[in-house]
Amino acid sequence: MANLRASIADLIFPRRCLGCDVLLEDTTPSNICFVCISKIPGQAGFSCAFCSSPTRAGQTCPFCIKDRYLNRLFAFTNYENILVKKLIKTMKYQFVYSLANVVGNLMSPYFKKNILNTIEPSNTIVIPVPLHKKRLNWRGFNQSELIARSLSANLGLNINSSIIKRTSNTRHQADIKNRLERINNIQGSFCSIDKNKTIPNNITSEKQIILIDDVSTTSYTLNDCARALKGAGAKEVIGFVFARGRP
Repeated sequence: MANLRASIADLIFPRRCLGCDVLLEDTTPSNICFVCISKIPGQAGFSCAFCSSPTRAGQTCPFCIKDRYLNRLFAFTNYENILVKKLIKTMKYQFVYSLANVVGNLMSPYFKKNILNTIEPSNTIVIPVPLHKKRLNWRGFNQSELIARSLSANLGLNINSSIIKRTSNTRHQADIKNRLERINNIQGSFCSIDKNKTIPNNITSEKQIILIDDVSTTSYTLNDCARALKGAGAKEVIGFVFARGRP
């Protein structure tokens, strides 16, 4: 379905770069030129996923970790950047799934620089944040899974997209402006494949999990996934997103 949508769109509307509007050549792998890709800024420094206070190596601060499950959060860039926001919305709502590979390629060097030396690759699993099956059927692809597959291929890490599932078809987080409503909307929406009991063959037992998503704002989507994964025996859950928005 996603391939068909993209093919029809290319026939009707010649592709132009999301950033500079230049007409793209057929050899350009997605809807953004290489010059504009190079201008997407990476973030410097780290902050707590929940209160945004400065922290070391993306750690959740000592106050927030008391009643949260997500151990660390890393974000490649800032969602307030106009091009970043346009790229994500085009990927998700105009069904340009090829942009996921652009995102994964941007995130990979950041991972090598900031995360790789803090994990044991052989004991690590990359897991994308899942979509509810109704939304997956509507969109035709899960952008987080495509990003995760690009990352795992670039970095040689194991990936598993079936460990957790989304049990509630919640409202789009982007449609909710109130922070408390966003938190309440997502809580309890995820579970491990066997309802938070030990995963068969102990797939996640004592593992470090790299949880992949496109955007994090309040971090409660990641946190609810981390809750399910910790319930299945995960040792540490690290969120890694393309862009971080303001809570």
